[in-house]
Amino acid sequence: MKKILLLAAGLAMFMTSCSSDDSSKSASTGSRLTQIIETYDNGDIETVNFTYNGNKIVKYTTDYGDETLYTYTGNLITQELYKFEDYDTGDMLEETIDFEYDSNDRLIKSTRTDEYGYVEIDNFTYNTNGTVSFITTASGSTIANGIIYYNGNQPYKKEVTEEPGQIDEYSWTEENFFDNKVNPFNSVTGFSKIEIACPTYNRGFIGITNNVIEVKIDGETEWSSVFTYNSNDMPDTEDYTEPFNSDFDSTCQYIYN
Repeated sequence: MKKILLLAAGLAMFMTSCSSDDSSKSASTGSRLTQIIETYDNGDIETVNFTYNGNKIVKYTTDYGDETLYTYTGNLITQELYKFEDYDTGDMLEETIDFEYDSNDRLIKSTRTDEYGYVEIDNFTYNTNGTVSFITTASGSTIANGIIYYNGNQPYKKEVTEEPGQIDEYSWTEENFFDNKVNPFNSVTGFSKIEIACPTYNRGFIGITNNVIEVKIDGETEWSSVFTYNSNDMPDTEDYTEPFNSDFDSTCQYIYN
């Protein structure tokens, strides 16, 4: 699942779900997301199941054997562990993201270690104007920096410069647009704290209160979603499209209890 994989890679995903067509509305009426069924345009279907402990997310799994697990310290998520199969060798690989917070429970550091042992660290600074600055380092060198902008409590825009000061320096701007409905992870403990993690690596925010309907990079649409909603104003179905890569175009269904 495209957006589920984005979430596992550091949440930026976003989080997406969909259904096979407008007539296949979810019969569930609760408000806790338990399953996503995604049908790609080529007919492939993937299912993702979510497990919780109270309001804390424990893990989610796909029917392809991928698994993402969350570790909490108190009410803060301190690690995300993504396990997935190497389709060439059949070996199970792991990627981790570790999260650190200040005394105000704000994310100040995310450390991503990929399946090959490559480590990328992001350090965050909270500015008096409401923005958040970050510096991304790897092997002791700065590989990126940038600024994250907020609309209320929702990060929606980031400006990133990669390889700053180098001959191959380049910059890009990402902007996220949201609906005015309820995000399925709105009440999941600690989830909103890690939304800005890995800002150089990730594309798209998850959405703290509302749902992402479009992501643009340098003014060009990277992907977009059209939702229908259930009686709780939460996503019921979604049509997801990528203008530059139709392989990931799909429709999805959200199941709640």
